[in-house]
Amino acid sequence: MRLFYPSHDIALGNGVKHFNAPHAALRLQEDLAPLSALWQRMESNMPIAWGWDYDTRLFLHKEHRIKLGDLPSDEELEELRLLSSRQTTCAIIEAIKKKTKDFDFIELPEIIKTEEQLRDFISLHHDYVLKTPWSSSGRGLSFSHIVPPAIALRHGVATIRKMGAIVGEPLYHKLQDFAMLFFVGRKGVDFIGYSLFDNDDAGTYRCGRLLPNDVIEASLPPSCLVAKTALIDILTEMFAPFMQKPWEVGYIGIDMMVVNANNRKDNEKGNRKSDGENYGESYRENYGNIDWNNNEPRIHPCVEMNLRCTMGVVARQYFDRNLSSEQTGRFFITPASDSKNLAKLDHDLLAKHGENYRRLTEIGPETMFMAYVIVD
Repeated sequence: MRLFYPSHDIALGNGVKHFNAPHAALRLQEDLAPLSALWQRMESNMPIAWGWDYDTRLFLHKEHRIKLGDLPSDEELEELRLLSSRQTTCAIIEAIKKKTKDFDFIELPEIIKTEEQLRDFISLHHDYVLKTPWSSSGRGLSFSHIVPPAIALRHGVATIRKMGAIVGEPLYHKLQDFAMLFFVGRKGVDFIGYSLFDNDDAGTYRCGRLLPNDVIEASLPPSCLVAKTALIDILTEMFAPFMQKPWEVGYIGIDMMVVNANNRKDNEKGNRKSDGENYGESYRENYGNIDWNNNEPRIHPCVEMNLRCTMGVVARQYFDRNLSSEQTGRFFITPASDSKNLAKLDHDLLAKHGENYRRLTEIGPETMFMAYVIVD
């Protein structure tokens, strides 16, 4: 595992004490394991896990010889599992709306627990997304413009039977994905920075922008600062029972979006995929210098909470430790069908970018995933 456990969210969804990860997840785990050095904290005397679950606790106990008394108990692991659910998103949004009116335009997601409630939700919403309580890398999402209502209903009912609920929410006109990154330690919650990133069509992380925190913050609507202050208070209260422990909760990523508040997806006609295409690349050019106070793009303060380390954390730590404030770049996670294709990509990138290309992981006979940086 080497502290990187990409099957963490799937294991939480299964709710078992030992989870046999799919082959692709094991391959990803092995190929990207060296990245774990980037999320270790110099001031911590205990390894920082990707996320807390039964397999991680067992691994730290056996491989790192950490006493079980210095690791989360069964009860604490179950509490953290429940907080990792997308149902927690509802609680965070509700709490943040009570603190400020900046996010009044955001509708509370619905926690759907019966087939009847699910039928009503689908019939009342033209454009929506259904989310399983636990999933990873974009899995567990059913978009209304992709999944027909009958299939969404069938899958949703199956999710309710397996996980107890499904979360439904309207679609928003997304301009840019980003995240706020926090660390929950023994004494409190620290804000550690931003992640500005792009996902592929399946919602899987592919590229993060390597930029100074102040540059990202300056490019976002003013309510970003309001959200940050509110979230520190909310997370501090939420995780207070887990502080002052021998272990630390660790990293948390709050996924957010810049959205057009006056152009909600359920008011639009046309194909959402084409609407959202290439926003990630064009965001800074099109929106970086806008006077946000006089325009409609605003912050969605919590799309979901990742109660674990994220690739956004890895990209953030890489920038902070290896690049200067004058440099920028991109951090990539790239899959391939086999190691030969990765080796060819590695060769081509080196030929094209020279010393600005930095491969962060090794390529072996069975490697299928590679992490690398390209400095602009």
